[in-house]
Amino acid sequence: MKVYTKTGDTGKTSLRDGVRVSKDDIRIEANGEIDALNASLGVVRAMAKDENVRERVKRIQLFLMQIMGRVALSVDGGDDESLNGMTAEMEREIDRMACPGAFQFRVPGDDQLSAFIHIARTACRKAERRLWTLEREYPVGGDVMRFMNRLSDYLFVLADRP
Repeated sequence: MKVYTKTGDTGKTSLRDGVRVSKDDIRIEANGEIDALNASLGVVRAMAKDENVRERVKRIQLFLMQIMGRVALSVDGGDDESLNGMTAEMEREIDRMACPGAFQFRVPGDDQLSAFIHIARTACRKAERRLWTLEREYPVGGDVMRFMNRLSDYLFVLADRP
């Protein structure tokens, strides 16, 4: 099997169900942002020394790939309980890691890993914005939107942990 098909040379690409759409279709754009987030998380996973963090990030990456599949179908099949479970798991981790006191933004760059986590966090926010644009025309589901919103929160506290 060849990596290139030449079918996209005219600015069109296929969704999972074979429907041809413009390469700047919001579904393609949203998946592109999720893909960029996933690549950023790959750097975080490669750099992390803590095996628990590495495993959780990999699980998040796998969920992002599932979300990309849903976006490529543009069919809201209802809430996915495993995605809801991962969102709840991230909430527990956020509560465990978060520092007490008032919320405040951080200046990224205390160390390399933290800086890369902040890059992933901003990629997550961008992907979430594209998903909200998509949601108006092709609903992807509240479970996806909650997951993405919580993921950026999780990455925020993960970047700030000692």
